[in-house]
Amino acid sequence: MTEPTIPDHLLIYHEARWMPLVEDSCRYPTLRAREKWRQAQDQWGHGHGVDRAAFERLQQAQLAEETHSA
Repeated sequence: MTEPTIPDHLLIYHEARWMPLVEDSCRYPTLRAREKWRQAQDQWGHGHGVDRAAFERLQQAQLAEETHSA
């Protein structure tokens, strides 16, 4: 079975992508943005049958592959 490919927006955190999703009343917006990113990763993983540990292994493998391809 082929492992799924994590989408770019879930592979690497980019603050500009997640900050607009943070509620105005949030006390720690940067932390909340990262939390939203991680929640989106978990949601994607759940939809693809990948738990958190497996997601992180897959993420590291994809990042390493991109580094070697560049």
